[in-house]
Amino acid sequence: MLRVTVLERGRLIRADSDGDSGGLGTLSRRVLPPRLYDRLLRSEAVREDRGESAIFRWRRNHCLVGPWVGVMQVPGLQVEILPKADDPAAQDSDETVGNIRGNLTEMLLRGGLVAVRARGLAEQALSRSNLHDQLVDAFLERTLFELQRGLDRCYATEEGNLATLRGKLVLSRHMAQNGAQKARFYCRHDVLSEVTPVSVRLKQACRVLATRALPPSMLVKCHQVLAILDDVADVPFRHHEPGPVFTRQNERFEDVYGFACMLLEGQAPDARSGEVETFSLLFDMEQVFERYIAAFLVAEVMPRFADARLFPQAKGLRHNLYLDGHEKVLRMAPDLVFVHEMAGARRTLIIDTKWKRLVEEEGGRPSRPDLYQLYAYLHRYDCQRAHLLYPSATNVTKRDLQARGRNDSDVGTVGVRFVNLNRRLWTHDGKTALADELAAIVREGLGLAETTPLEPKAAGATT
Repeated sequence: MLRVTVLERGRLIRADSDGDSGGLGTLSRRVLPPRLYDRLLRSEAVREDRGESAIFRWRRNHCLVGPWVGVMQVPGLQVEILPKADDPAAQDSDETVGNIRGNLTEMLLRGGLVAVRARGLAEQALSRSNLHDQLVDAFLERTLFELQRGLDRCYATEEGNLATLRGKLVLSRHMAQNGAQKARFYCRHDVLSEVTPVSVRLKQACRVLATRALPPSMLVKCHQVLAILDDVADVPFRHHEPGPVFTRQNERFEDVYGFACMLLEGQAPDARSGEVETFSLLFDMEQVFERYIAAFLVAEVMPRFADARLFPQAKGLRHNLYLDGHEKVLRMAPDLVFVHEMAGARRTLIIDTKWKRLVEEEGGRPSRPDLYQLYAYLHRYDCQRAHLLYPSATNVTKRDLQARGRNDSDVGTVGVRFVNLNRRLWTHDGKTALADELAAIVREGLGLAETTPLEPKAAGATT
């Protein structure tokens, strides 16, 4: 099987003939043999027929990778898509790929998009050649850990003609079957069962993984999970099934259940076993960036601000932009809302994350839709500052745009800010540098002086 790595927004190019070596080129431009390129094209058409989002934009002899990261496999070809790195010094080397893969793993783990138990998993990205295997290994580790703590259980209702009375006597059925047998009772009763939607879904996912070409150590873990779930019935997977209700008793399975669904939803309906399998494990990079920054702020930055609170997705602070009679229209949910209260004064800062690369040729200016969106936030949330947060870009620096109102009045300021992701985010130094960078952006947006004392936050201050 040919395994290639390409960057998000990169190109896959169709070679002139099957005799050409596949996988050549750079991280941004990979060359594929015509046979495999055409197979990928047909697979994409099947995805679109199923109503799924397109991963590539197709041209005559090449395709452009969309804003997705992860792994996509068709018979004979596995494509690993990694985030685009805007680092002029970066070279097409194993070290570069390892660093990008490590950063992506850290972002996925921190943002809660994959399940993991073991610490230090991101460091392993440097020595592994496949993002899919790494995420699957994390899933299996976490699944084994939770199952060894105890299986998910729920009460299920059963009916039967029993020798002893259990639960509730179903009188109509009892009279029909046991009119002449006073030693039998037709009952309906509840039993504690390990056959739950969570257990069924985990077993389905491990059945699928057991057919993939995984390293032996992962296959061992996969079969260990299947052995623990041996009493759970093998039920065929069906797309778009309603999920279970998670409570305090089973919420520890929520992450692994979600990842199992992702594995199964990405499985082609006609997939076969072994090397000819077709599947995808893909993430929207816009969502990855947003969730990573939110989780990182909560854990690493907000404890520095004693009198500020953070509301990811504006939970608890959502407003509507319009009213249609009594009906609320266009509910607004900014990515990050900061509220700082001290001595009776209240300051609000809104930050909206954007996984886009501003370029010098376009003046480094945000798009019109982004600016319209931030203008609406300034008005509706009555704040003086709102920031657009982008990944750092070459030769593009921060700027402030003054929003104007009626009669040319001052409405507020929209700041364009950048965060440097070209560092090893999973290391202590990388986390510290990123935390300092984001803390400076938050402090500036809230209008706090550099000398403001940074004290540990009270418990529960961050929402």
